[in-house]
Amino acid sequence: MTRRKSRSCVRSLALLACAVLTPQIAAQEAQWIWSPEHEKDNIPQVTCHFRKSIAMRAAEQGTITIVADDEYELYLNGRRMGSGGGTEDLVEYDVSRHLSRGRNIIGVKVTNTRGSTAGVAVRVALKERGGDWQVFSSDETWKCNLAVLPLWNTALYNDSRWDDSQVFGKLGETAPWDIREQIAETEGSISTERFKIDKEFDVQELLDDSKTGSLISLTFNEFGHILAGRADGPLLLIYDSDDDGVPDQVKTYCDQVKNCQGILALNGDVYVTASGPDGDALYRLSDNDRDGTLEGVKPLFTFSGMGGEHGAHAITLGPDGMIYVSVGNHATVDVKFAETSPYRNFYEGDLLPRYEDPSGHANDVKVPGGCIIRTDLEGKEVELVAGGLRNAYDLAFNRLGEIFVHDSDMESDEGTTWYRPTRLYHVTPGAELGWRSGWAKWPDYYVDALPEILDTGRGSPTGATFYNHFAFPTRYQNQLFLADWSRGRILKVELKPNGASYSATSEVFLEGQPLNVTDLDVGPDGALYFVTGGRGSGGGVYRVAWRGEIPEAVSNLGEGISAAIRQPQLQSAWGRQNIASIKNSLGETWDSQILGVARSKSNPWYYRTRALDLMHLFGPPPTDELLLLLAEDGNEIVRAKAAEMMGLHGDDTVGSQLVAMLSDTDRTVKRKACEALVRIGEPVLFEDIQSMLASDDRSEAWAARRLLECIPADQWRDTVLSTDNNRVFIQGSIALLVVAPDESNARSVITRFQELSKGFISDSDFTDMLRVVQIALHRAEIAPESVPELADALGVEFPSGDSTINRELVRLLAYLQVSEPMDRYLAYLKSEADAVDRLHLAMHLRFIEDGWADGKRIELLEFLQAAAQKEGGRGYKDYIAVIQTDIAKSMSPEDGRAVLARGAEWPGAALGALYGLPAELDEATIKELTEIDQRVRKEKSEAVKSLRVGIVAVLARSGTEQAMAYLRSVWDTDPEHRETVAMGLAQSPEGDNWDYLINSLPIVEGQAAREVIVKLQQVGFRPEEPEYLRQVILRGLEMKEDGAEDASALLQHWTGIQVASPGASWEETMTAWQAWFAENHPDRPRAELPTPEENSKWKFDELVEHLTSEQGSQGSVAKGELVFVKAQCAKCHKFGDVGESLGPDLTTISKRFMRKEVLQSILFPSHVISSQHASKTIITTTGRSYSGIVGSGAAGSKIVLQSNGEKITIQADEIDEIVPSPKSAMPDGLLNPLSLEEVSDLFAFLGVIPSQSIARGRAEDSRN
Repeated sequence: MTRRKSRSCVRSLALLACAVLTPQIAAQEAQWIWSPEHEKDNIPQVTCHFRKSIAMRAAEQGTITIVADDEYELYLNGRRMGSGGGTEDLVEYDVSRHLSRGRNIIGVKVTNTRGSTAGVAVRVALKERGGDWQVFSSDETWKCNLAVLPLWNTALYNDSRWDDSQVFGKLGETAPWDIREQIAETEGSISTERFKIDKEFDVQELLDDSKTGSLISLTFNEFGHILAGRADGPLLLIYDSDDDGVPDQVKTYCDQVKNCQGILALNGDVYVTASGPDGDALYRLSDNDRDGTLEGVKPLFTFSGMGGEHGAHAITLGPDGMIYVSVGNHATVDVKFAETSPYRNFYEGDLLPRYEDPSGHANDVKVPGGCIIRTDLEGKEVELVAGGLRNAYDLAFNRLGEIFVHDSDMESDEGTTWYRPTRLYHVTPGAELGWRSGWAKWPDYYVDALPEILDTGRGSPTGATFYNHFAFPTRYQNQLFLADWSRGRILKVELKPNGASYSATSEVFLEGQPLNVTDLDVGPDGALYFVTGGRGSGGGVYRVAWRGEIPEAVSNLGEGISAAIRQPQLQSAWGRQNIASIKNSLGETWDSQILGVARSKSNPWYYRTRALDLMHLFGPPPTDELLLLLAEDGNEIVRAKAAEMMGLHGDDTVGSQLVAMLSDTDRTVKRKACEALVRIGEPVLFEDIQSMLASDDRSEAWAARRLLECIPADQWRDTVLSTDNNRVFIQGSIALLVVAPDESNARSVITRFQELSKGFISDSDFTDMLRVVQIALHRAEIAPESVPELADALGVEFPSGDSTINRELVRLLAYLQVSEPMDRYLAYLKSEADAVDRLHLAMHLRFIEDGWADGKRIELLEFLQAAAQKEGGRGYKDYIAVIQTDIAKSMSPEDGRAVLARGAEWPGAALGALYGLPAELDEATIKELTEIDQRVRKEKSEAVKSLRVGIVAVLARSGTEQAMAYLRSVWDTDPEHRETVAMGLAQSPEGDNWDYLINSLPIVEGQAAREVIVKLQQVGFRPEEPEYLRQVILRGLEMKEDGAEDASALLQHWTGIQVASPGASWEETMTAWQAWFAENHPDRPRAELPTPEENSKWKFDELVEHLTSEQGSQGSVAKGELVFVKAQCAKCHKFGDVGESLGPDLTTISKRFMRKEVLQSILFPSHVISSQHASKTIITTTGRSYSGIVGSGAAGSKIVLQSNGEKITIQADEIDEIVPSPKSAMPDGLLNPLSLEEVSDLFAFLGVIPSQSIARGRAEDSRN
């Protein structure tokens, strides 16, 4: 038997020194606002409109939280986000996917429908890639107007004549919405300030945002000082400087780490999950020189992936003395987990190809996803405790040492069968909780996972803590408190033993307007403390205290061992510190006294179990003799604790007792015995746990199965595969497929299922057996065609009268390609079954290849199109669109043509239908495709863009002259589509296509560039113009190791020379080509990639993204003409009747160049210079030089247009020499004075992006 030695982890500590207060960063809280035309308490029943313009360079995430009196409609960039009303609830909208690069317009329409008060408060939090959260909440800078015209909520509207908003006060502190005069809302509750809570309690703001900044984590150290993590800031120490019981001073405790998601004070050190010198890591911070700051920073292990909101989170000390950490689903622990990890042999568990989230969230994140880990205090041994979570921020232990976590939901999944609301889990060792990426999330009823114990609906779970103090009334003691950031509430959860686990009910303990609560904890005074902040919102420290007077009998903990046993909040650093002090004071008598408490049956169970916990943490370790005695105790809770301790301290002598406890009358005792046996590695027999495997208690059976997995499979395999007990077969088969998932075992499980299914099986057992079959097929990778008998047997079962059975049958039937019940499938889609169940079937029917009569797949597409119109999360319609594309891929030619004909209506499906077209296309099909392409050409949706790419690919594959001629015409007339067309033309690089391909070299990137360059090597032609050689060099520099070798091969093919040795790196090869080009073509711009000027306001990639964004892709022609002059373009260029003609005429630029080409020519004017308008330098007879575009004047004189816009005339007899200049006469930085909106206007004037001049003009001419 193997076991882990445990030792005491708590010791007495010295008081930390105080330090000076440091400046804090304030976050902006939303203000209640309204039009200045009305007095606050005398507002008529009118509608007021609000606007806020926010510029972003690289938007990544965003939320808008709103509350209004009375009704509101919320818009972002003209798109309606939602509506609501009432001042009771703050409503949060995730607007991440609707943000644009550049200018974003938030619009709010608020209507006062009753009463004489009105207002709105809006909290806006936005985050750019690589940046911190920024707040743009409602205040006096928001524009407002009572009367507006169309497009008021878009960037097209000019709000310069709108009023600045009137501010009534800060959200949470302003009457009549937030402050009420202690008026009872319901019997027994009051609203005070911004909070609503039972009248027994007071909520006090201890420190506001100006002192703390936005806070994201909270704990107390050994001496009752608050430790808090500031969002994107340092670890803070908050303390009471004048001993009046109120924390009032804030100092930076450690500035070498930031964004502390979790904090644990232990043994005088502080453990944090944070960003620090070694990146995201679990750090141990130490005050080595005892100066009151933590200068020692040691990483125990690091985390990879995205940190922050989906990274490593809370830390707590477990009752076993190990450090537990909750890790989000975007982070990976950079260590090899110990073989003793309770969570092992995990698997993805889905049979069919996975549809990932269309928005890209958590795509390709593999099991374990979010998880709980534990480690020793040095980070040397790290175990994986549980997996299959999404993103649980916190974890909490109850007084019996059980773990509970509050996991978050994926709101974009709403409307699907895989949506999982926020939920509370009881997490046992080795727990599988079923989160998977995309549509593969496991439902709660899966037998190979543990279910939730409480559904808490929509929300954003943050902090969690158990209240084990005496300062609140009894009904609040030993209750779990959960923080919900987005719903602005703290829940109180009552847990009751339920078999081997718990049941739970919840109620709102505290709610606020706002209550952006991020973490909470119990202080030494017994008050519940919480902090606010996150995503740039206002921070602060608050305390919830009971108003009543605590009886002396309750508050007096006694002395000596009695005080240690009754010490509140054992999980806290200050609680452990008090116990350590008591132990020191008791000296040698501690051991006998603590042992006496544990042994005495006259003590209540919670004294005795506490004594065992203290013996483990502080010593002396409980002996085998004591544990064997307590294992026979009459109280089941004491027996369960004894079993737990045997897993930590027992040796070979306790193993037999643990085995005996598998037959205990109490389910929790049996579960604890299983967990202890797994932890110490004690062997058991199958017979010892057989009855537990058959249990109807999922937690009991789960623990038994985990123990079964530790027994060599050859000792119990045959028994499991021959049993007539359905539950034993189910649990035993899963264990077999977990530890020995070979094909022989999997087929034996399937065979036994088929035998058992001939008899009576309850619906619940049949559901679980279907899951077992899925696991068998998945784990052994059994091909569908190799189990025809299984397919036949399952086919007759659909549809069942049970929706759960139907869902699991559908997964299996789709995998097994069971097409026989096609009529029943389609009839089910038309039935009265729940819409979500019918959608589940429709999505899975896409995988069935045969059995489709003509037109039936179109019926399926029509069903999905109708389903897409229903309400759902933001990913709901996108999932359906992707599946529609895949369905159309497998259609008959006739059905495919019917779908193509509806390409404008069904672009996603039409894209899929292209896959069914033959390689050789007849003239009619080519004509049809070109007509579809022309019909959808002006549409800008992502689905249409994908369809047009598909049309190019199909036409290019055909290779006919008719198809190629059309692609060349598209290249000529649709510059933005050129890169895609170039890849198509590259499939036939000879003939007329060759000219188009070499002219595509300046615009192609990545894979397109490589494709064109490789194909050009197949043609014997060579260009005469050196610029094409230069462009190939530039593409090679851009592609680096992914294509530089191909670029060099084309250059060698065209020039017939080799400039670098065969073994040279890509850098050496391209450098050699650059040198060759400079030597052989000195009058040409160098073959170097453009670099922005040092003080450039805009980056090329940023502007490209802006000009392709929803807002940036439209502009005003009228305003653009003014910008054309402002940016000095008109001094050199002519556009229509505007400007000079010294430089290239830009009138038809939109028909000749792509958007990015035009932008590149402005940002990097010397990168590509037309030979017709190349810059030259005139050297005079006096030795002076003038550079610019040179034109002819009178009598042989020359006119030089310099880069600053000035014209210089030089007489013929003053000219000594005219030489080419490699630098363009066009100056750098022309866009620096412009805003993003002006850049869009300029490009609209040039015709490069669509014009909205008519719509904008209407708004501008009529604005108020």
